Amino acid sequence: MQVKQYVAEVNGALGARWRVFRTGSDRHYLFVCTANCLIQMPVLKSRLNPEVRRALAAGAGHAPR
Repeated sequence: MQVKQYVAEVNGALGARWRVFRTGSDRHYLFVCTANCLIQMPVLKSRLNPEVRRALAAGAGHAPR
């Protein structure tokens, strides 16, 4: 996945923090773990919690997972 733009940083399960990036795909975000940048996961926007999806669309960070 090609990274296009930094969106926000969000909190995940078990205290993990993720940097979220827009990608070349309109359907995906790329989540990169802040503790280990080798962990990167493309995530379909449609699979996100609606609250998180709205927050990321607005560029808001530190949303609940």
